Amino acid sequence: MNLKLTLATAALALAGIAGTATAQPSLYFVWKHKTTGKTMCNPEAVDANWVKVSGPYSDANCSIKEPT
Repeated sequence: MNLKLTLATAALALAGIAGTATAQPSLYFVWKHKTTGKTMCNPEAVDANWVKVSGPYSDANCSIKEPT
């Protein structure tokens, strides 16, 4: 029983490592609020009141433009 638990734990650990190796970094965009005009840098709009202005960027400050 202990061997089965050890093998299952090892299999889960390997699956987790494999999943991490294939993960893509997030792309960020500049979003502008429709009514307030406030802007933010985020991977996704918070709600329907935000419109994408520019992007994609590779950093959370929206300062490094991704090549197109």
